[in-house]
Order: sequence, then structure tokens, then C-alpha cells
Amino acid sequence: MNDLRANFPITKEKVYLNTANHGPPSIHVKKAIQDFLVDWDNLSRHGDKKVELANQSFAKLIKAAPEEIACQPNTSRGLATIAASIGFKQGDNVIVNELENWANVYPWTLQQKKGVDIRIIKSQRGGIRLEDIEREIDDNTKAVSISHVQWLTGARHDLKPLADLCHDHGAYLVVDGIQAAGALDVDVRKEDVDFYACGSYKWLLGPSGAGFLYAKKELLPDLNPRELGYRAIKKHSLTDPILHDTAQKLEFGEPSYLSFVGTKASIDHILSLGPERIEKQIIGLAQRLYDGLSALNVTMVSPEDPRMRSGVISFATENHEEHYRKLTEAGYVISLRTAGIRISTGFFNTVEEVDGLVAKVRELVG
Repeated sequence: MNDLRANFPITKEKVYLNTANHGPPSIHVKKAIQDFLVDWDNLSRHGDKKVELANQSFAKLIKAAPEEIACQPNTSRGLATIAASIGFKQGDNVIVNELENWANVYPWTLQQKKGVDIRIIKSQRGGIRLEDIEREIDDNTKAVSISHVQWLTGARHDLKPLADLCHDHGAYLVVDGIQAAGALDVDVRKEDVDFYACGSYKWLLGPSGAGFLYAKKELLPDLNPRELGYRAIKKHSLTDPILHDTAQKLEFGEPSYLSFVGTKASIDHILSLGPERIEKQIIGLAQRLYDGLSALNVTMVSPEDPRMRSGVISFATENHEEHYRKLTEAGYVISLRTAGIRISTGFFNTVEEVDGLVAKVRELVG
């Protein structure tokens, strides 16, 4: 994949190991946005059609049907849309966990106003164990919401056993996929996920302002959106609008067309390379990074189990703020988080870059 580095100009200047924060812009994305601006000048932008085409590309990426994809402005909005649409009643409960980003917490804690119990699972070794969820779930559980890949620890969760557990109790499995889609070979049908929300600006390598929400087609009739925009309506009426019978019923108004145009170009690039091939490159580099760092005087935050490996590797040192500063000064684009230093390996990264980072950390920690 190293021959593709020319598509990411930042790689000529920096060692970019920060896709879990924000993916770098590629030449493909820049050209697509520039072409759209030309179309805009000519009053021929056809923005809604271009959003639909982006939805179709995302559907291919996660092995879904186009009618199961709704455009959203970001992951947070997608999760909030589902939480507001599945219909809670007093006595229901929702299961989340302590590792989640706030985007996958607040949509559920808001349901407490309806008498919904929020059950929070404690983490073990950087991840969430199925058996811990199994102890909390019951037939009053409405939803289990979890990240495919945890944003701080990089723990990758096996979704199919969790989906089976949820469905045995009549619960939905809701997944925050922003740290997975574009990095892993995602198959929502094989994993039997009910809802999968994702933003554009991390592993999808697009600009901010675009997002996607997968809703399993068998569940679409059960969803009752609490907010409506023009894109959700099949037949407009002042008093009784008729919603689309596809996931489009979950959409709102004017999307960020520039964002969706740029994101479609990036997703199409990912599809052309092959998600399976991309995952192999990303996981291979991440495992090499984990192995190298774990031999040093650092504390690994990411799980040791290779089956939980993703493109996100986090570690802590006795002075990780200072070490983060020195790594940044040395040309490494990385993230400082509450748990320590977070590194994320993109498919455009190289073995030499990973080994160079490990060597620099060795120099810093002694």
C-alpha cells in the first residue's frame, strides 16, 4: 500500500499516525470537492442526488442495502436519532459501558426522563466482556449500545455473539462505528447488527459534516422518528405527512453537500483498494506497534488479546504529556488523551514509521 502515500500529501511532511482523531485529506477528496464547487458555479450541483450516491457507497462498504442507509451530519446525530426513534417506555433499560465516548452515552441517559434504567458495564483490560453484559441484560432491555472499536483503548468487540445475546432478550444492538468503518472490513448483515452509526472524518477519510446511519430493513416499520426534515417525507402534508418506508425516514433537511461529495470520493477509494486488504495492513501495523511498545517501560492501555486488535493503540508513560510534546516536536502527528498517548495506524503508514516511533519512545522512556 505504500505506493498510495502520494495521495496523502501530509505524509511528505509528517509521520501521520492520527486517523482515529481525524483522517488526512487525500487528493481524491480535494478533487471531488473542487469539482463540486465548479458544478455549484454552474448551478448544477444536484446535491441531494450526490448525497444518495454517497449513501450507496457507504452501503457497499458495510455490506448493507442502500435503502438501509440514512445520511446524518455525524455519529452523534445518528445515535441520537435511533435513541429517539425506537420508542421507550417506563421500566425499559439500556446497557452502555464506561469506555464509550460521550456521543454514545448522552442519547441513552436522556431516556431516563421516560423512566428508563441505564446500566453501565465496567471494563476489563481495556475492553467489554460479553459475560458482563450477559449478567445485566434481561427481557426489559431495549437496547445495548457499544462501540465496534473503543476510542480510547482501541478494543475491538466481536459483534455477532453480542447481537445473538441481544436478540435472545428482544433487545436491539446499536453500534457506534466511527472507529471501525473504513479501517475494518465491516459486514453488518453477517454480524446481525440492528443499527450502526458512523461519521465521515476519521477512518472514512472524508471531511467533517457527513455521517451515515444503518438501520436493518426489517426494523424500519417499527421506527417512529421524533423529528422530521424534508428528506424524510415521501408525501408532504401540513397535517399528516407520509414518511419514506426506507431508512430515509430518519433523515433531516439540507445536508452538507460538500462533505458528502468528499466522503463519497474517499469511500470509493477505500472500496477500490478493498476493505479486507486495508484491514490487514492496518491491523498488521498496529500489532507491530503493540509488540514494540509493550517491550518498553510503558503501560499498555490497549488490550493484549490480538483478537481485540484494531488500528488504535494507546499507552501511558510516567510523563506522557511531556513525551507527547517531544514526539510531536519530532514530527509525529498523534493524540494525547486522558488514558495516555493514542496512536492510530492508517493503511498509508509504513513499517518504517511504526518502528521509528517505537525507537523514539524507547529513547524517551529509557
